[in-house]
Amino acid sequence: SLMTIVGSIIKMEITSKNLTTYDVCSIFLGTSTLFAWVGVLRYLGYFQKYNVLILTMRGALPKVLRFCCCAGMIYLGYMFCGWIVLGPYHSKFVKLSAVAECLFSLINGDDMFATFAEIQEKSNLLWLFSRIYLYSFISLFIYMILSLFIALITDTYETIKKCQRNGFPQTDLHSFMTACSVTPDFSRYASVKTWQY
Repeated sequence: SLMTIVGSIIKMEITSKNLTTYDVCSIFLGTSTLFAWVGVLRYLGYFQKYNVLILTMRGALPKVLRFCCCAGMIYLGYMFCGWIVLGPYHSKFVKLSAVAECLFSLINGDDMFATFAEIQEKSNLLWLFSRIYLYSFISLFIYMILSLFIALITDTYETIKKCQRNGFPQTDLHSFMTACSVTPDFSRYASVKTWQY
């Protein structure tokens, strides 16, 4: 809400020609719109059929974050290695940000042939290293890391679906309450008068 208010104020200032930078306004308004639509998920949580997505995201998030930290270390290693070794010979490895974008596109299967074909054959050793580097990165990330990432989410989804069919496991409080043989006696509080409007 605060981002919407700030973005709207900046937009009014742009309309009245007091400000000319639309970039900050668009960032505030665009981000607030994103948050508003993500906030709609909260209301879908009341329906059991739609609740599966929300429960899966909530349940898988800790595992996915831990997995991303580990996979991120491998990704950073490949990123720095490519920048240092291939940077002088390949246009996609000149800047660190370009290396990150190139490797991310390779994970998704984009621009593979162009990346392989563009390496300059200055030396046979460098050409061989580039092939080993690219093949090992693509194989590791597409076949192993992405598959494990999907498996983490799928496992959480299957657990949620099984709990919805068979019932969720009892919490410690519910277990204690079912094990307790003494029922509370509220009769002594029946004579206490409550506040009347």
